[in-house]
Amino acid sequence: MLPPATTMPALRSGSAQHRGETNLRRSIAEFLVRDDGASAVEFAIVLAPFVFLLLGLVQMGVYYYAQISLDTGVLKTAEYLNTDFRTGSGTPTLPDAATLKNDVQTYGGAFNSSSNLSVEIRQLTSLTSGLVAIVDGTVDYGGTNSILALRGQANLTIFAPMLGSLATVRSSALVRRQGR
Repeated sequence: MLPPATTMPALRSGSAQHRGETNLRRSIAEFLVRDDGASAVEFAIVLAPFVFLLLGLVQMGVYYYAQISLDTGVLKTAEYLNTDFRTGSGTPTLPDAATLKNDVQTYGGAFNSSSNLSVEIRQLTSLTSGLVAIVDGTVDYGGTNSILALRGQANLTIFAPMLGSLATVRSSALVRRQGR
């Protein structure tokens, strides 16, 4: 609201200073009652959280898709190894590290490049805890009747803010090497 006219200093009605103050008061009064840009301001306020929420949802979808793909690739590769160990004629075929990685990538389907994928197989007894890092290319089939841990890890691209904990997916499967 504008202050009452009695508190303003007396000016001659025709002076330039009086006209300037009157125009300023009129502009302020019009600004306070106008709502022309209110929608744009409200949209700008709501847009940023909405975009962050949308990016977060897409990031979660990418994470779960990569996790399911890696789980599928590791499990199907483990099934293949288990079948080969049981039904192979004579000595079972023990694939090298590149073949294991290719199998996990092929069965998983989500990983176009093997550069962000790490795969290893080693004896379960060599894993002292669940915190042993996955070393890409480690191949240790042990002896006959060894229990093997096939483990895979993939690094994802993070594009949503504050979701850095979703940068890596891991999967593992156990396989018993049959006595041959």
